[in-house]
Amino acid sequence: MWRKPKLFHLVSMVTFILPLLWISCKSSQNPTEAKILPDTLKYVLNIDVDYDQEKIFGECELTVQNPADEPLYTLPLILYRLLDVTSVTDSHGKNLTFTQEVVKFSDWKQFQVNHIRVKLSPPLHSGEEQTFIIRYEGHLLGYSEVMGYVKDHINKDYTVLREDSKTFPEVCYPSLMSNRKKVLQSFDYTASITVPDSLVVASGSELIAKSVSDGDITYTYQSLVPSWRMDFAIADYRILEDKNDKFKIFYFPEDKEGAQHLLDSIGKAMELYTDWFGPLKVFSGLTVIEIPEGYGSQTDVTTILQEEPSFKNSDSHYGFYHELSHLWNVKSGDKLPPRFESEGLAMFLQHLVQEKLEDKQSATETAVNKMRERLQNNFTQHPDWRDVPMIDYGKEDITDLSYRKGQIFFYILYELMGEDLFLEAMGSFYQKYYETGATAQEFVTHVKDLSPMNLDLLFEEWIYGAKSSELIMSEMSIVNIVDRYKHN
Repeated sequence: MWRKPKLFHLVSMVTFILPLLWISCKSSQNPTEAKILPDTLKYVLNIDVDYDQEKIFGECELTVQNPADEPLYTLPLILYRLLDVTSVTDSHGKNLTFTQEVVKFSDWKQFQVNHIRVKLSPPLHSGEEQTFIIRYEGHLLGYSEVMGYVKDHINKDYTVLREDSKTFPEVCYPSLMSNRKKVLQSFDYTASITVPDSLVVASGSELIAKSVSDGDITYTYQSLVPSWRMDFAIADYRILEDKNDKFKIFYFPEDKEGAQHLLDSIGKAMELYTDWFGPLKVFSGLTVIEIPEGYGSQTDVTTILQEEPSFKNSDSHYGFYHELSHLWNVKSGDKLPPRFESEGLAMFLQHLVQEKLEDKQSATETAVNKMRERLQNNFTQHPDWRDVPMIDYGKEDITDLSYRKGQIFFYILYELMGEDLFLEAMGSFYQKYYETGATAQEFVTHVKDLSPMNLDLLFEEWIYGAKSSELIMSEMSIVNIVDRYKHN
């Protein structure tokens, strides 16, 4: 395994003094830069976490393919702003010329990344693949100024290495639009993380090796299925597994009782979702990793990062139910997904599961009324948001509203269709479109085709129009809003 270097790479010194002329010339010759992103096919990662220096030393072997019709002259990469690339070579060990510069996202000025551009000579032609070895090092201090939950830093109490903080070189241009395109890709990966032997590296992938040397321990993980992200949490973890080895929980020592309760809830929630939506097409097991409060719960195909409150207080399990429901999501076919059909649905389902498993009567209605108040405040502060239909939330970069208005929409849809037909529609959508993915428009069509009730007015006012914003701001009760669509 590659370890942190003793000396500064001479090749990196060269890259800092090279002129930028070749980049500006080639970028003008490459009109695909803003349109087509190179595909990431495979990722081999090695990271050494140095707690004394509060730095990481990394090496990644990245295999990419050019899907465009035009040659690719420059490989674009982004990395956390305080991480520096020290060398880039091809698979034969040839040093490649590159430049790096901390820049702002073109469409999100507060967000800064290290933008690396690797000169390809010869260029990568259409359909061709190439492997690059990228060495880098530096500090990690989070993005709390723009994403409050990204507090990621190097600390023995807790460290997380993940996509959100740009801890790994990513094939991407420095823009939010490019970043969205990137997360629609999936790749296989192998990752070796070296830490002091008193710590545990947690991951939802398969542990294929573990070795100890000179007070350090290296955990090597391999992806179970292709994924768009990698997550590695490092702490003094304990591990809990179910008897069938399908579910695993990494938890902090003081939360053993809560971890056991959560493991029991996993089984019950999985049974409920399976009964509602049918079996998962692919299920390679599920790992839940406890993370500190405020670090942001997230879900991948095999992993749930879950904040501490869900371990300490069963009243917070609704956040876990939310993340678990995403296992039944269909990959979006939209270029800029509005996300109401995934996040809005998950917001509704998290409270429906509360009603079923925790006997919390009226949990969905209570949550919807609270969310309506929140949306009223949002629309008061941002009047222009009222006029944007949910179908356009991705285009307008306000997908947070898909969580909020989407939750209310699915509550109304549930009340109109009835529980059995609603759940059948959601489950059959997953079963039908899992392989191919689907657009938000296809989701709407699927639900309308299954419903004996005319839902045209509902979809027109909530998905394709903005009348729903007017209703949210009105004095009408949620019951009266539902009644509005019962007799049209």
